[in-house]
Amino acid sequence: MRNLVGELRIMKELAIKPNYSDLQRRYRIDRHTIKKIYDNGGIIQRKRREIGSKWDTYFDEIERIMNKSGTSKMAAYRYLENKYDELPGNYNSFKAYTYKKDIKSIKTPKAHVLYENEPGEVLQFDWKEDLKIVLKSGEVVEFNVFSATLAYSREHIFIFSYHKGLDDFKRCIIQSFYKLGGTTKKVLTDNMSAIVSIKEGKRNINPHVSQLMKDLNVELKLSKVRTPETKGKVENSNKFMNWLKPYDGELESVDALIDIIENAIEREANNQINQGTGLPPAVLFAKEKEYLGPISNHNLMNEYLKDHGRQTVPSTLLINHKGRRYSVPKKYIGKTVDIYEISGQIYIYCNSTLLAIHTITQNKINYDITHYKEALKDNINKKTDIEKMAIENLNRLSKLGGGS
Repeated sequence: MRNLVGELRIMKELAIKPNYSDLQRRYRIDRHTIKKIYDNGGIIQRKRREIGSKWDTYFDEIERIMNKSGTSKMAAYRYLENKYDELPGNYNSFKAYTYKKDIKSIKTPKAHVLYENEPGEVLQFDWKEDLKIVLKSGEVVEFNVFSATLAYSREHIFIFSYHKGLDDFKRCIIQSFYKLGGTTKKVLTDNMSAIVSIKEGKRNINPHVSQLMKDLNVELKLSKVRTPETKGKVENSNKFMNWLKPYDGELESVDALIDIIENAIEREANNQINQGTGLPPAVLFAKEKEYLGPISNHNLMNEYLKDHGRQTVPSTLLINHKGRRYSVPKKYIGKTVDIYEISGQIYIYCNSTLLAIHTITQNKINYDITHYKEALKDNINKKTDIEKMAIENLNRLSKLGGGS
């Protein structure tokens, strides 16, 4: 048998099909057995003998007890421990046996009745974390999406963010209210690390967040522990991020990714019929927006965002930030934009629309190649290789100390 196994293993490794009739004749072993050994990579499969357990004596009783609604494994073990003078094992042994025999407790279903909020009452929010997408260039973009949902209409807001720290939260919650055109009475979230710390089992809201909510005239509520249904509407909105998957390897730039998230996906999500209401969020939002409160002084809100600036976009597409210049899309020439520096990036907005994100560099000029190519199209012959020209020109700028 050992010689047969060795021969079959060699045949398997060399992808040689055995002559089962010849092997059967030489080794006097049934050809079907030989085929099984060959198919298994030259390893003899041996039937495992089912080993009984000392707990088998108690099987019927364990199953009967565990079928009582709400009975935990610990409760069942304690019951047996009290009933019998000696058991065949400790609790860990008992638990392992129930897993092996697939004996499960029957949980009493907990009622979660449907609850609806009044228009303009609550905005639920959360992060869709640690997302990745590959651009056409092969660059891997790692990012997060701030997801906010009005509890009444289910109107969704999606905001791109590289990070999810305190400053990122401030930017995203303020921009959410700007996009909605007003504030709700309350906001609801869970133990988001940017705004809540837990010490000795007690949840403490970051004082900077508390002050922001006070200035917004909005009450911050934390969802109850282990009850995700209290913020289920925003968790349901996170499913729309799965719509990004077809774009993997298809997008030219981060700007295109932002546009897909904050415009295309957001628009589609708000026009899709919601199962809970039977209507698209956009339809109910037309009513709910009338109940939103006014946004506090815009200058006050800008104080919460680091290094805020406001500029008009020149024909070069470049806005100035701390002596360095960064590009925006061509269609925003002549428009006023807001610039915010957060966590090593600058976020450039026009009203509530995020136009571009740039990593802060020491280069004097920082063109996004997509913005640069878009501008070149207006000034050169259509037959010109725009991609090649853009790369060459940006390389020249880099050599001259201008950056790219």
